[in-house]
Amino acid sequence: MLAEWLGHRPPGSSSMPRAPRLRAGEREPDAPPRTPGRRRGLNKRVIVDAAVRVLDADGLDAMTMRRVGEELETGGASLYAHVANKEELLELVIDRVIDELELPGPPDEARWEEQVKEIVRSMRAVLAAHKDIARAYLARVPLGPNALRGREAVIGVLRAGGLPDQVIAYACDLLPLFATATAYEESLYASLGLAHEEMGRHIGEMRTYFASLPVDRFPNIVSLAGPLTDGSGGDERFEFGLEVLIRGLASLAPGPA
Repeated sequence: MLAEWLGHRPPGSSSMPRAPRLRAGEREPDAPPRTPGRRRGLNKRVIVDAAVRVLDADGLDAMTMRRVGEELETGGASLYAHVANKEELLELVIDRVIDELELPGPPDEARWEEQVKEIVRSMRAVLAAHKDIARAYLARVPLGPNALRGREAVIGVLRAGGLPDQVIAYACDLLPLFATATAYEESLYASLGLAHEEMGRHIGEMRTYFASLPVDRFPNIVSLAGPLTDGSGGDERFEFGLEVLIRGLASLAPGPA
């Protein structure tokens, strides 16, 4: 896990500044006022564990304060003594999921490109393992402790590749976006519940459709009807996109002086 990869807390971590938070969704409509009472045995870790279970079982929309309270066999109001609102709960869940990332060893100048690929592959796999959590990533920049440690590690690997600072900054946005968008698209397909045979039939129909288009108007589509619908998708398509991204980043590294 990410925390284990780092091995120890960084110096000064006890005096971390407060991270900024989106103001949207501060409280669910039926949320009661916060009270100082605390239910015995209830804490943030327990609540986040329950929220992840709800997420994995029923998806992001089901992960409400009330539903998490039901998972813990208590009322949703009990959660507000530990978690301010659903937005904070979502931030905590996101950071918990990020802790599952598998990162490579120390930055290696000789294999930094493969190290970046390993990181992005892990991002996709972790997000795909938790229903449609990727949808939440598309709307925010994770700023929890695990997210910060992960970002620090990614920057270290990119710097090992000799990339300029601004390129690294853009890559820190682009690479997670690619992994997240892929995972979210895959979660949408999974939610449709289409059998493999049904998808194969649909792809075959698209191939026939492309091939039957008027060749004088769509010569390129007709000629590529096969490759456009080869059905490989999935891992092969993801690896192609990843290769394009990494080669593009490598091309931006300054050459020998």
